[in-house]
Amino acid sequence: MVATAKTAKLTKKGKKGNKESKNDKAENWQKVKIKGHVISDEFGGYEGLIGLEVLEDYDAELVKSSKKRASKRNDKKETVKSKKKKVSKTVEEEGPSESSSESESEDEVVFTAKSTRKARQAERHAQKLEKLKEKRQKRKESRKLKKENIEEEDGSESDDNEDNPSGQYVLLRPPQSDDENEEAVEPSSDEEVPQLVPASTEYEDELSAWNGLGVPSNILRALAEQGFKAPTQIQSMTLPAAIHGKKDILGAAETGSGKTLAFGIPMLAGIMELKQRNASSGIRKAPKVKGAPIAPPADDEHELTPPPDELDHVSGASDEDSDAEEREQRKQTPLYGLVLTPTRELAVQVKNHLVSAAKYTGIKVAAIFGGLSVAKQERVLRQCPEIVVATPGRLWELFAQGNQHLNKLDNLSFLVIDETDRMVEKGHFEELRSLLKVLNADEQKKQQRQNFVFSATLTLVHDLPDHMQKRNVGKRPKFVKQTVDQKIESLIEELGISQPKIVDITSTQQTAQTLTESRLLCPIDQKDFYLYYFIQRHPGRTIVFCNSIDCVRRLATLFGLLDCSPLPLHANMIQKQRLKNLERFRDCPTGLLIATDVAARGLDIPNVEHVIHYQVPRTSENYVHRSGRTARANKHGITVMFMEPGEVRSYVKLYKTLERTEDLPLFPISERFLAGVRERVNLARDLDKEELKLKRVQSERGWMKKHAEEMDMIIDGYNDESGSDQDEDPFVIERRRNRVHVETVRAQLHSLLAQPLFPRGFSFKYPNSENSDVTTSHTTSAVDTMKAAIEDQKLAKKQRNKRKKNA
Repeated sequence: MVATAKTAKLTKKGKKGNKESKNDKAENWQKVKIKGHVISDEFGGYEGLIGLEVLEDYDAELVKSSKKRASKRNDKKETVKSKKKKVSKTVEEEGPSESSSESESEDEVVFTAKSTRKARQAERHAQKLEKLKEKRQKRKESRKLKKENIEEEDGSESDDNEDNPSGQYVLLRPPQSDDENEEAVEPSSDEEVPQLVPASTEYEDELSAWNGLGVPSNILRALAEQGFKAPTQIQSMTLPAAIHGKKDILGAAETGSGKTLAFGIPMLAGIMELKQRNASSGIRKAPKVKGAPIAPPADDEHELTPPPDELDHVSGASDEDSDAEEREQRKQTPLYGLVLTPTRELAVQVKNHLVSAAKYTGIKVAAIFGGLSVAKQERVLRQCPEIVVATPGRLWELFAQGNQHLNKLDNLSFLVIDETDRMVEKGHFEELRSLLKVLNADEQKKQQRQNFVFSATLTLVHDLPDHMQKRNVGKRPKFVKQTVDQKIESLIEELGISQPKIVDITSTQQTAQTLTESRLLCPIDQKDFYLYYFIQRHPGRTIVFCNSIDCVRRLATLFGLLDCSPLPLHANMIQKQRLKNLERFRDCPTGLLIATDVAARGLDIPNVEHVIHYQVPRTSENYVHRSGRTARANKHGITVMFMEPGEVRSYVKLYKTLERTEDLPLFPISERFLAGVRERVNLARDLDKEELKLKRVQSERGWMKKHAEEMDMIIDGYNDESGSDQDEDPFVIERRRNRVHVETVRAQLHSLLAQPLFPRGFSFKYPNSENSDVTTSHTTSAVDTMKAAIEDQKLAKKQRNKRKKNA
């Protein structure tokens, strides 16, 4: 193909001529919406060089008309030149002046210089285009040898380009470097029907561990960029059966084991396969990859691309046609995959993981959840994403409203239910059961659908509640404890799973091997002291879990006064604020997140060092998922359970369900430093009470003022705060005293917080032991402290056993 351009040469003589030329340009050259890239004016006199690439619906009549118009323009140029020659002859006969001769000579020199520069640049550009053509032909030949289907597609494209009688030729892209040319061959993110080709040699060495699992190269490339060089255990056990065998997967693995990619990779690979199958069978015509140039014609004729003024009369119609075609294609785009999650934050996280894995596949992923505008999420669904990650409530709401894209749920190819044990609990997520009725209405489509069920506590079984155990009197008990097999069978029946493959790699302790567990016994009114002690002694990214929203709010206020910068997270917060707090927590290496069980499941926050159970979890599942926020991806972490005497019964039930035989070890605390901790926390509590009291007084005063204004009454001493009458008002006097007391308490607290709580050189290897000679910094790792305490406890136990034997 030959790059063409329209050149306009205007002579500038006098101010009138300049104005006329500007007006002519303004009339001739107008802004036009085109497809493809617009090449900048790099070649000097080439005004308006427009590059149109991959323009399949290019009108042939415009190209033909451009040939006629080009010939007319050449005729006009010849007539203009002949007129100029006549004018120059008359000027010579009359006798030109010295100034006019000098200006003409300067114009000729400039014209010759410009023409030579244009010629050189045109030659260089032509040479680069020839080299680019050769490289692309070599790549096409190599790709034909690798894959037969690619050979057929390339052959059909070349035949179409050779048999192009209408002259629908477009411009090439500007010359690229070798690196850019190599990247142009790889499948782009805008590609709708990606090709399943072998992995490139660039990532073969790094991703050798992924060989044999059936992962396409497009996904492998994205995984390599994210640093996933080898699959995890759950991934290596589920990917072959899911990709090659098309099995339904029921996966149970510990937290942080890579379950998201275990169902995300097979779903993306299956969608790529379905789209390629539909394209090859002719169901949907696969659009070409953006950025791929069309081959040039065999002859050397230079075809002129129509200029903008000639394309202007059809630009609006072409835009409307293209928009209409895009809408029709979107309507035809099916909904391939659906991922259901119990929380909004988990939906956002799963969506981000799938987007990063589908970077080079062209598959669109959208997240639909509550707390945000319905109109915005409807606009997202108008883009017709192939995968929708959603919470059941908002998804059912949009489906009930008759959303066009969600009406394709009955033709779903992939269904994922993350944290399934939580989703199918009775009394929760009633919308999920309504969705399952819609999905399982057609028996044939249910058999063709591939299902993925994942959870860290999928095989965890509870004991019967106390009220049921009391009724089990006699030879035949009314209630029987559910076994693991019965729980899985009920899931298979309820979700409509046809070809299950169960993968259970959970350990007996249900938590990660790199997790250090501990407990701390304390009265209920001293939990704040020990929590502040732990945060100051062991700084790091910490999550504090509470059982109620009121507890989260109280701790957030208290530790805010202690300059700990807490970030609350609970269900009653605005969704945007919840997401902002999570982002701030991820960005701060010593962040403190105080949350309910909303943040317990699925959230993958990197480098969380400590998880503190401020209150004993109500269920063993909550304990496992809370503790799973740390010690992820083979990293070490610690969890500390604060337990007061009233929570011992819940603790015993929890560990009976987890089948633990030994109690958790006690976390070491130095009692001699708790005095300073108590002083700071008590001052913060007093400040919190005084501020709350002052707010109540102000709110009551505002209430009185409001009703007084409604009744046209005047309250004495309220409007004039500087007068002497105000001093006699006891209400104002109390408010002033409260303000003064608040300021004094705040000043005392700031002075205490400015002093170090732990002196330098203090050792916390094991505070209660006599060996405290080792000096460390005033902050140490909680994991190391707990491990040292466990070793000392083991040694002390051995010594006690020896004494008993000797005695």
